[in-house]
Amino acid sequence: MTRKMMMAGALVAALAIPVVAHQQGQGPGRGGRGGPGGPNLIGAAMRLDLSDAQREQLKAIADEDRKDGPGAGIREAEQKLHAAVLGDTQDGAAIEGLKATLNSAHAAELDHRIAVMQKVAQVLTPAQRQQLRSLRPEGRGGRH
Repeated sequence: MTRKMMMAGALVAALAIPVVAHQQGQGPGRGGRGGPGGPNLIGAAMRLDLSDAQREQLKAIADEDRKDGPGAGIREAEQKLHAAVLGDTQDGAAIEGLKATLNSAHAAELDHRIAVMQKVAQVLTPAQRQQLRSLRPEGRGGRH
């Protein structure tokens, strides 16, 4: 019984971290790490010496990403899982189903993020892509 309580407590703590981080504007998604394009890949690309046409293309990619990104699905799945784990009664099957839903939402976010990265790469010249790879990512490592 004590082991189950400890495991439940650890699970609750692990689930609470993304919720609290999201509420504080940090963590994955639109806030702390710069969105689905990676550690603010579009923002970093905008620091390059771009043509006006490239800037417009990157702005269009960013606008499309903001509108169509899968972040809401992850937030909703996390909230439902959080509520199920912290509910008065716990349904193990329901929690497993919600966990699978959250995993699917994360997989969709990764697919979306890769698609955004590919679109950004198509806009840049080979030299600009090389320069972008050499930039230190914004976000966790700090800004330059």
